[in-house]
Amino acid sequence: MLKVFEEFKDRLDRVMLKAFGHRIVLWGYGYTGRFLSWYAEYYHGLSVDYIIEDNLPASIPYEFPIFRSSLFDFDYKDVKDAVVWLAVPEDAGVRSKLSGAGFLKDETYYGFLDLIYGTQYRYCIAEQREETGQIFQKRKTGCRDVQFMEWLEYRYGCDLVTAVDSSNLSAEGTRSYKITTQKEIFPILDRCHCIPQEKDAIFDFGCGKGGAMLTFLDYGFRKAGGVEFEKALYDIMISNFDKLGLNISNRFAEDECKYEITCIYGDARECREVLDDYNWFYYFDPFAGEVFAQTVRNICDSFKRKPRQIHIININPAFHDEIIRSGLFVLTNQFCVAMRQRVVDIFVTKKVWDDESI
Repeated sequence: MLKVFEEFKDRLDRVMLKAFGHRIVLWGYGYTGRFLSWYAEYYHGLSVDYIIEDNLPASIPYEFPIFRSSLFDFDYKDVKDAVVWLAVPEDAGVRSKLSGAGFLKDETYYGFLDLIYGTQYRYCIAEQREETGQIFQKRKTGCRDVQFMEWLEYRYGCDLVTAVDSSNLSAEGTRSYKITTQKEIFPILDRCHCIPQEKDAIFDFGCGKGGAMLTFLDYGFRKAGGVEFEKALYDIMISNFDKLGLNISNRFAEDECKYEITCIYGDARECREVLDDYNWFYYFDPFAGEVFAQTVRNICDSFKRKPRQIHIININPAFHDEIIRSGLFVLTNQFCVAMRQRVVDIFVTKKVWDDESI
């Protein structure tokens, strides 16, 4: 775990551990609610019993397991003896409903937005794209969500969360930038049976503002690298790592654990010999077909120079045939995850099936 996440996790853990032995009611099914549900299950094995959402879109099917806040009016399966986790702002209506049902603040119900951000979760930054033309300076508007990367924005002043549409990027065929974090990446690495060892290193094609690389290090990798063609995104990434006190293209230490981050500005097709230092490669639909194909050829050439076991993680694998056609890799797993683009392909070098010494 990277130190920059310690305080965030500690704040969550102190409250969540009090829920053992109780039913859990999660109030709010936005991003914060989904994150809290995932975090509780992933880190503590805690499962939410009830989800409350009073503003359901009509598109959600009736069989979806979500209740209205009127649930507290019924004597239903120990709900009145539950612990309530608020993933929504604690306004007068919420307080009235909870106090009327006998819940006590910071004893049997907890507001996670207040817990993580205090009153600053209600921040709002003015729109800047249309007013100033500074596409890459726009920050998220409205309430903060509880999640890893928004914590880094709040605590360290980073810029990680706000998406950038492909229409504002300079390279033809480049996909939009969107953040991907622990909630999405950790389950993927788990499905790969990944337990990073000292020699393992992971490379992100189209690394954007650097969020995925931070997530890889938090998962347990000691070395992470990436390439980004868009200069504005690259500059933001370098600024983010600087604000977090992480040395770029160099080693840094945390409690005797050595880490290394390498950030490359340029065309991913020109990344060749640098790939020899990595055995995991990560794609989240970053390029059009020909660019993708060239990066795969470069990985194959790297294997010829330095035979080793290589894993490829390919999310939203529109061009997976390019990997198959290389002849070097075999598809070892294919599954869906809870994220925007659900399908994930996992490839491993065929050679490992014939030569276990690699």
